[in-house]
Amino acid sequence: MPRTIDQQIAEAENRVQRLKTKKRTKDTRRKVIVGATVIPAAFKDKALARQLVTLLETSLTRAVDIQDAEPLLNDLRTFIGDTQP
Repeated sequence: MPRTIDQQIAEAENRVQRLKTKKRTKDTRRKVIVGATVIPAAFKDKALARQLVTLLETSLTRAVDIQDAEPLLNDLRTFIGDTQP
């Protein structure tokens, strides 16, 4: 029995949704990889740590992101000898 147009549309929409989910998953994985590489490197290089602090301080705008990043920022500031936020 042939599928109806509505069934075909629903299948296509489901496929698009799966592809969007796959894209978000890959994007998240890429961010985790970058963070897992950059953060430890920043604790070995004060110049990189300063750049990361500056980047995070100027880029984070959502309160929840700032709150979640604050412990890392504090650790980085301590590492570079800057105790002021």
